[in-house]
Amino acid sequence: MMIPSTVRVATGLYCNWDSFVRVDSQVLRWVENLQKVKPQAVVLKSLEEAVYTLQKAFREGGREFLISRELYSSLDSLFKRREKRVGGNGYHMGKVLFDLGLRPLVSYPCRPPNLMRASPAFKIACGKEFKLPEEAVRVGDPEYDHIVFEFTEDPSLGVFLEGRHILSWDRMSSEGKFDYDFLEHASDRRFVDVLILAYAHLLLPDFKKKTDEVVDYLDGSRRPKVHLELGQGSEEALTYALKKFTDYHCVDSLGLNEKECADFLKASSGRPEDLAEAALEAAKLYGVDRVCVHSSSFALSVSKYSLDREAEALTTGRLVAAAKTFGLPFEESLNSAAGLPCSEVKPRKEKRDGYSLCLIPALINRNPKVLTGLGDAFAASQSVKALIP
Repeated sequence: MMIPSTVRVATGLYCNWDSFVRVDSQVLRWVENLQKVKPQAVVLKSLEEAVYTLQKAFREGGREFLISRELYSSLDSLFKRREKRVGGNGYHMGKVLFDLGLRPLVSYPCRPPNLMRASPAFKIACGKEFKLPEEAVRVGDPEYDHIVFEFTEDPSLGVFLEGRHILSWDRMSSEGKFDYDFLEHASDRRFVDVLILAYAHLLLPDFKKKTDEVVDYLDGSRRPKVHLELGQGSEEALTYALKKFTDYHCVDSLGLNEKECADFLKASSGRPEDLAEAALEAAKLYGVDRVCVHSSSFALSVSKYSLDREAEALTTGRLVAAAKTFGLPFEESLNSAAGLPCSEVKPRKEKRDGYSLCLIPALINRNPKVLTGLGDAFAASQSVKALIP
């Protein structure tokens, strides 16, 4: 058993629709033929800005951008045949824990019928009780859609990496519309052992102080263990959230990918050694128990916990994230993932300045069927394993 089913976990803050565009020759021609314009603001407003970011993603890896309602309408018209699935950071993290045998409490600020009926048997906070998603429907709530471009590596076509690139029109997450019943329960260790959050990267700068509301719930002796996953998006909102959470000692563990480590922790390069040094300095500066950095080829953590505990957490996260790439029933995916080769990164376990430094190679699936939600799957499984060994 990777994680005991008795562990009580909450994940948030958002669940929404993801709709998928597979990048093929037709999409590539569209990108090539349209004029590109470098974005000038946090919110993309034109097709020209959108294709600029998409072409950049083919070389540097995908990101997540907020877009205007008008740009969403244009993309919606261009790409009508999209596969729609439930998504969002809170959903992806909750779903992988559900697949591992837990029944997490998951945040749903908006609860439209179609979204709730498509969700698994999560716990949903409704007043002072928990309900199933289909019992927590609110008719009239809006349905928000994140358009996800998924691409596989093919240098001959100008695609040098595999990954996904997300363009979202979503007032729920960009303006900080919260599920307050969720926050009331998820911030209290009478109900939850570990709370995993990812939301600040989606907040518009004008709404960055919505983080104060989350911190108010967590600022006290009753809070559970907290893992905060960063993300690429609004740098101003993320910087504010990181300072607020750490100033008020509301977080035990931080998670981010290698690009975010360069952006926010000022790693000098994407090499594991430089990322580890930046993570170590961040752990000291912010006073957190651990910092975890993940990429497509490795994962590392700097932690006050033991080397063995961290190695087990990272190994769990690696296997779970790799399993998700197969798009098969979960047990079957786990078995398939266990047979995957590792990247060429050399593992390392050592003590440095009183912290445990653990580095492991990633498992490599050369034929992935799923590319979205992998970071969330890794974040949820490794953080729970580390915080509740």
